[in-house]
Amino acid sequence: MLTLLPQQLVNGLVLGSTYAFVALGLTLVFGVLLIPNFAHGELFMLGAFFTSALVASGADFWLAVCAATLAVGLVGMVLDQLAFRPIEHAPHLSLLISALAASIIMAQVAELIWGSGSRITPTSIDGVLRNGWFSVTYLQLVILASLLICSALVWLIINHSRLGLAIRAMSQNRSAAALMGIDLGRVRIATFALASALGGLAGGLLGATLPISTAMGLGPTLKAFVVLVLGGVGSLPGAILGGLGLGMVEVLVAGYISSELQDIGTFLVLVIVLMIRPQGMLGRAEVER
Repeated sequence: MLTLLPQQLVNGLVLGSTYAFVALGLTLVFGVLLIPNFAHGELFMLGAFFTSALVASGADFWLAVCAATLAVGLVGMVLDQLAFRPIEHAPHLSLLISALAASIIMAQVAELIWGSGSRITPTSIDGVLRNGWFSVTYLQLVILASLLICSALVWLIINHSRLGLAIRAMSQNRSAAALMGIDLGRVRIATFALASALGGLAGGLLGATLPISTAMGLGPTLKAFVVLVLGGVGSLPGAILGGLGLGMVEVLVAGYISSELQDIGTFLVLVIVLMIRPQGMLGRAEVER
């Protein structure tokens, strides 16, 4: 059994990178705007469909991924203006219902355009890296590398740019940020565009490894919310660590105990982490003054 452990760990990293990629954009929206965007999975789905359609029309895979990323970023901006901005001061339940409605509408529109069947985006990235302990495809390595690069770029934007300074100010205290002259509307649009583009990029890349369908975003989105809580709300490193850790747990439980208990292991870890650190692994505990 232990001889399979290296391969299981690699499989866990690959699966966890899927969760982390989706959670990265979700963390931005929820951490800054406090919007439970359950439609984020549909942005992930649109990125996969856009990329697949462009590749099918003869476009290069990487060019198609870049175009899909930009297109989904624009869709996310429109989504915010139609579904969330008009009710930004409403109770959180209203935002949740609006997100679910937007999710259903986007899935239905995608089904009208592309049908209900599944597909996989063809790519020229083939080949397998093998050694005596494990094997991993080059495409999986590309996805892992893309996750690390995107995480680093987002971290640089958040911590070393004027936009990032405005985003951090808005996430900490909107009223104070507005008094300091920060245009909250522009920061909101930029945050949603960046988060949506990350979802589209994830969909474009993962559509080459996962079956693309109008329902493909549901599972990763639910797991991404678990990752959000595990890593700490608003923590980008927490989203990466939580996603990779969750993938490891699921693969190890499925491989060494039972695949039927995979989701039970996920939520058991969530309960344990919340008992020890209610703010998540890398989240900050709120201090009452």
